[in-house]
Amino acid sequence: MQVQIMRIQMMNDPMQGAVYVAMGRVAGAALAKVASPVVVDDDELLLGPSRIDPKRHRAARVRYLGGEPSTDLNEELARSDGPPICVALPPTPGGLMSLCRICASVVERGRTVFVVDLSPETAGTFPQGPGPGMAISIYVADALLRKPPVVQWSKLETALAATLWKLWCRRSPVAFSRFCASGSMFHPQLANLGRYHAGLFPRRAGNGLLPSLFDELLLRQLSQEWLSPVKVYANALNAGSELAAWFPHTGDLYIAKRLNEWYRHSRGRIIERRDAHHPRPSEMTRWFFRWRAGSEELLDALPSVQAAPPVSIGGATAYDLDHVWVCRFDARGTPYLSRFDTASSGDRLE
Repeated sequence: MQVQIMRIQMMNDPMQGAVYVAMGRVAGAALAKVASPVVVDDDELLLGPSRIDPKRHRAARVRYLGGEPSTDLNEELARSDGPPICVALPPTPGGLMSLCRICASVVERGRTVFVVDLSPETAGTFPQGPGPGMAISIYVADALLRKPPVVQWSKLETALAATLWKLWCRRSPVAFSRFCASGSMFHPQLANLGRYHAGLFPRRAGNGLLPSLFDELLLRQLSQEWLSPVKVYANALNAGSELAAWFPHTGDLYIAKRLNEWYRHSRGRIIERRDAHHPRPSEMTRWFFRWRAGSEELLDALPSVQAAPPVSIGGATAYDLDHVWVCRFDARGTPYLSRFDTASSGDRLE
């Protein structure tokens, strides 16, 4: 009966013929039980490059991921016109970023956006510290049974989300970072999104640099002992490390990816790698990593921006030698980004 009530509620007149969007395949299966048609967004936009132009964006994601994610959604967004789009939105920074991309397409094509907010009441908790807060786990099927309201987003809300997507895709990450750090009440996940974003860029320390918050937390898990990425993951979880709060946003495979990037970038001069000879190797078990003796001092001072492997995020690149963006903190302790050569004068949040 509850499922039937949900179906009737979601099929009111303004939503006739709507296309529903779920974030992830598990969510898609749950949503398909109460609505149709459902397309799935299975791309984690918080990692890798994004572009404003849809065709360039799809090409960039294919190059980064080795295949195209969210194919059905991409085709739906490419339609010149179409019915309303209804997004089942989880309480995550990645969900917000996906919604912003959808809104950018909708604005261009004059379509309408509805949002089913799957957040529990606790989802609006403001993050503490410089990094993103721990993600709130939800079961989409249970969230739908609570009969969350279907809300039509206003033209202003849709336009703001579309603008946020365009800022995300800029080569300069400064405007995006400032908007997230502004204290805007646009969306409860905005502060989390801003902390995640800023946490991937190197930090300003006096006249020098420190590694990004994420890189520091990751590299501090290493020692003189050989550790696999899966062991790094387990150790961080068991110790309640700040790094563990990043895993729901980056996924566990990013640990292996980033450690390999550090190894390849420095050719083993900072961290070393050897084959783990695992009987069933995966990205998380194929290699062991450890500090090269004496290299830990990098955590206290980054010798230069080119000492770290670059990171593509949106339209920007962290550790970009030609455009050095750095993370700073305002009087409230909120992280934000600026250019390294302007960070010392007149480049702070009001």
